[in-house]
Amino acid sequence: MTLQFESFLRRFEEANTAFVNGDPSLWLALVSRSEQTSIFGGFGGHEVGWSQIGPRYEWASAQFRPSGAKVEFEYLDKHAGSDTAYTVAIERCTVRYVDRPGEHPHVLRTTMVFRKEHGDWAIVHRHGDPLSPKAPPS
Repeated sequence: MTLQFESFLRRFEEANTAFVNGDPSLWLALVSRSEQTSIFGGFGGHEVGWSQIGPRYEWASAQFRPSGAKVEFEYLDKHAGSDTAYTVAIERCTVRYVDRPGEHPHVLRTTMVFRKEHGDWAIVHRHGDPLSPKAPPS
């Protein structure tokens, strides 16, 4: 793991925490502007290309009220090559949604793909969905 990628991950973690407090600005600064960028987001659906994912990230962050939530990251795997990297993680926090009273656990299983662009890392794909309890085959 390179020091540059580890430093980027700290910025990503800070941006993720701001995101679940209703502020997407730090997150958006880390996202590739490429039309090959994609998201399979925690609120469902999928978007491809900056023109779709920029507004979707803004909408998703607007679903959270500021609460002081801090995302905790359990990295199951992470790797950085010379120009691409990925993480596989569980992201946990307790949030306040704009349309529901009270606090709610927000636990996602995530796979992130990053690419080096203009000398720094950028998010090029996020797959995040709710972590469900393990169920045996039926």
